[in-house]
Amino acid sequence: MILLADNDIILKLAQCDLLGSFAELLGEPAENVCITPTAKYQLLPKKTSKAIDKCGDEATVRRVRDFLESTNEIPGIKDEGLLTLLDSIDKIDSGEALLFAAAVELPNPILATGDRNALRALLAKDALLASVVAALRDNVVTFESALLLALHRNGFASVKQKLLDSPKPDGMLRLVLKPDMHESNLCECLRSYLREVDSLLRFRELIFGGSESSLSR
Repeated sequence: MILLADNDIILKLAQCDLLGSFAELLGEPAENVCITPTAKYQLLPKKTSKAIDKCGDEATVRRVRDFLESTNEIPGIKDEGLLTLLDSIDKIDSGEALLFAAAVELPNPILATGDRNALRALLAKDALLASVVAALRDNVVTFESALLLALHRNGFASVKQKLLDSPKPDGMLRLVLKPDMHESNLCECLRSYLREVDSLLRFRELIFGGSESSLSR
């Protein structure tokens, strides 16, 4: 398997201190992770103050740096026509276009992305982008599904504290992040964001079929 990771999910998982164990969570060695050629520059600006502002705190900067140092860049895309087509689709940015095109050309890809807008745009153009949809079906992990997998592996108490400690929680987390947050509320919130892209998701049975108690074993 090749794990393709976009900037958004790298940053969000780092802020929650879940990035270091992410590849292991998916059953993949860290060296199988591929990123876009610009990820290092976009996630870690050279000026320290800008890097901290981007990441939220120094600890997140360190986590992102350590992760990126263990990854590889995706190989060059052979099908430039597909890449151009993807770039032309509204809500699919250049980074996601590159990762989508790579998924078609690489063996057994897993796409880890925090960009649900791009996934929705892809599904809306499924006839036009049939090869991409086919490559990604059952092979996508989003930030929300990664959190559900972390709940399954690490338990609610551990994951809850990591989320509460995030220096820059995203809009989804801000809806449910409270010290008295219950496991059922968190799980249902995460699942609600996944239903519109569920046909692409890896680990669907666990994500949607497992009860809260099974997710926190």
